[in-house]
Amino acid sequence: MTTSPTYLLAIAIIAALAGLIWIGIILATYRNLRAPILLSRAQRALGGIMVASLAVIIGVPAGVVSSYALIQRSTISTVFGDATGSTVAAEDLWADEPQVNVLLLGRDDGEDRTGVRPDTILVASIDTATGDSTLISVPRNLNQPIFPSGSALEERFPYGFDAFGPQESMINAVWTWAEGEPQAVDNPAALEPGMWATMQAVEGSLGLELDYYGAVNMKGFEDLVDSIGGVRINVERPIPMGGGTNQNTGTKYPIFNWIDPGEQVLDGYEALWYVRSREGADNYDRMCRQQRMLKTTLDQVDPHEVAMAYPRLAGSATRNIQTDIPQNEVGAFVELALRMQSGEIKSAQINNDVIATGNPDWDELHAWVQEQLDPQEPSQAEEATGEEATEPAPEETEEPAETEPPAPGIETEEGMCFPQGYDPNVLPQGYTPGAQG
Repeated sequence: MTTSPTYLLAIAIIAALAGLIWIGIILATYRNLRAPILLSRAQRALGGIMVASLAVIIGVPAGVVSSYALIQRSTISTVFGDATGSTVAAEDLWADEPQVNVLLLGRDDGEDRTGVRPDTILVASIDTATGDSTLISVPRNLNQPIFPSGSALEERFPYGFDAFGPQESMINAVWTWAEGEPQAVDNPAALEPGMWATMQAVEGSLGLELDYYGAVNMKGFEDLVDSIGGVRINVERPIPMGGGTNQNTGTKYPIFNWIDPGEQVLDGYEALWYVRSREGADNYDRMCRQQRMLKTTLDQVDPHEVAMAYPRLAGSATRNIQTDIPQNEVGAFVELALRMQSGEIKSAQINNDVIATGNPDWDELHAWVQEQLDPQEPSQAEEATGEEATEPAPEETEEPAETEPPAPGIETEEGMCFPQGYDPNVLPQGYTPGAQG
């Protein structure tokens, strides 16, 4: 895969010139070979149609190649980090890197928000040989996160981030603080101060070194889902579209529609509401839905559909996606993403059953993260199932044992997500089955 902007510019120019030259040759040949005095009007018309068709057959592919090359050049130059050398092959990039850790952020720059507060914080730890990966969701309300030992931010906040007081200094507030005090952020990577500080908070709090980051605005996610023709998913319960509260005014937003439960094909807008909806939910349920949508989308991505939608998708990417993956490593990451499609994906969510998110024990969290990254260890969902399976089966004369609901944020055995206390026999207020449109 060619990813160098210089090479792509050369391809665009060569393809455009080649197309023009071939069209010129076709037209010149037609002029030289035709003998108007010997041809009837119908024959001349047919000859003209054939020449025009040949010109289109030659010119359109050359034009498409040139256009796509220019689009890809612009996209790579805008979205990805600067290249520091020639293209790096996957086998070379991952030769000494058995595991790569990528921070994935969903950014919401809505008008009702003060500054940027990441809506989704997730770490993908990927085995570069097999494509097996572990997704660790970090709750936005993880309180007073810590920073890597010896860093400038640890020196500023030796007992954890407390810029907004003990109750409001959560991990999703680090970005806003850093953008307001960029001089306090030692930023050797020259990233946005908010991005660098957030990466440092995730590294310190999880005890995990991050290799790269990828951030996507909500519109970018919506466009990606639309580009693959939507996402097929078994929706576990009625999901409200709308609802929630304006963070500046405290005004309640109305619910304007619902996503019906059952097998659905969600377009980008609906998929965005599936992962973002807060009404009647909690942070852990949202984290579970975010991971479920990420895994489902990855499984259903068809490279051919993405290629057909590439110009529109590339335009969206330049506006809505940001990463520090260098341009000369893009090809290796494409190969790794394809490997992930056939690999195993393990889910893990940091919730109050793991640690007290309001007052975390960081050593305990670091140990838990390492357990989740161990391929020999079961996932959270498997652990919950295994614990239930070790209970002795009740005798026939006993009442059937009640099934314990999964811990908050943990998917069920069927891979579904429910908020704590959810009762499937009680319909949400305002929801009418099958009345959505």
